[in-house]
Amino acid sequence: MAINYRKNTKEWYVHCKKVRGMEKEGKIIIDNWMEYYPVITTCDLGWSEECIRDAMSEDPKEIFNYFVRNFFSIMFYYVEDGNFYELFMESEPHKFWRIPKLKEWDGKYIGRQIEWENHHEGEVLYEFDDDTDLWNTLKIGDKSIGEVLECSFIAEID
Repeated sequence: MAINYRKNTKEWYVHCKKVRGMEKEGKIIIDNWMEYYPVITTCDLGWSEECIRDAMSEDPKEIFNYFVRNFFSIMFYYVEDGNFYELFMESEPHKFWRIPKLKEWDGKYIGRQIEWENHHEGEVLYEFDDDTDLWNTLKIGDKSIGEVLECSFIAEID
């Protein structure tokens, strides 16, 4: 049975702390994400409870490998550098790219910087056929994919 807490309520923060072992309440890090989902907190970063359930693991590497090995594409917003990225698993070779920002973005909502449906392939950072060591190979700058995803809002897994 899924637990559905309303975002940004005391119950939600208590739930986040319990699931992630956090000692503090969620801190607001983005207050202009989307018109219908304006606030992103520290509780929203990293793997969601749903992802943990789907992968049947709380280990970030096992969760990542579950989605990659089952050919799910992962789109995320990396808070530290303000870019959207996608691990695109629907082609051969598979690709990891930075999603291009819209030139006509009005600056109001961060989540509107990109085209969500049918966005263009961005700057390809990595191509691969074999996914066996992605966890240790894939990086943004000097940060491993595990470190990056822990500090990212995982926006879509498809």
